[in-house]
Amino acid sequence: MAYLSDVAMVAADTSRTRVYLAALIKNDVLPSFVIVLENREGSLLPGQTLTNGNTISELEEILAAAHILYVRAPSKDINDPGVINEILGRPETVFVYSGYGGVLVGKNVLATGKRFLHVHGGYLPDFKGSTTNYFSLLAENSMGASAIFLTEQIDSGPVICRRKFPPPAKREHIDHLVDSELRAEVLIETLRNFQRTGEWSYDLEENSGGETYYVIHPLLKHISILSGEASKR
Repeated sequence: MAYLSDVAMVAADTSRTRVYLAALIKNDVLPSFVIVLENREGSLLPGQTLTNGNTISELEEILAAAHILYVRAPSKDINDPGVINEILGRPETVFVYSGYGGVLVGKNVLATGKRFLHVHGGYLPDFKGSTTNYFSLLAENSMGASAIFLTEQIDSGPVICRRKFPPPAKREHIDHLVDSELRAEVLIETLRNFQRTGEWSYDLEENSGGETYYVIHPLLKHISILSGEASKR
């Protein structure tokens, strides 16, 4: 196993995190440590799915099987002071962030002096904000993913790696599978480049402009999905 000595991870037990870890393990590019954001409420949080009526909770099993060291954080929120203390106590300077949907990384986290690597589900700077790949499909029939270091401005940090992808065959699987797989592909490319060179290079240091989108209306989302079916006819 190839562990990245200066790269750790802050992760929630979501479908996206599990796709990320599967890709990291397959490609032998592993974080040296993982801080697990724990959902103690028992109810589903954004990004989680159900299997046979039960919340899937496989993250710690995956980490143990891959011999990745981890600790349970005292909260589901990366902005919690207890989670921040866990981050400050680690020697790694870069953390891959894969939290629960809708949680923004706040000023106190960014002020730790660590850098937080996030893969945005959209091609930057054109598509910033939420559910952007649905808007991208409607606008240009493509999807995207962009690896950035987080800043206070949403999706405006320097872009390390960005890629465009063709529309998926089954658009109804975008939320929990396709979007995560595309992000994982960009994450792997990003980490492999760092593994090879020991440096973080940038596709786009000045990530300004573009359009910022908000959670897509269910009707527009449905149209985005159906447009793929129409294109096959």
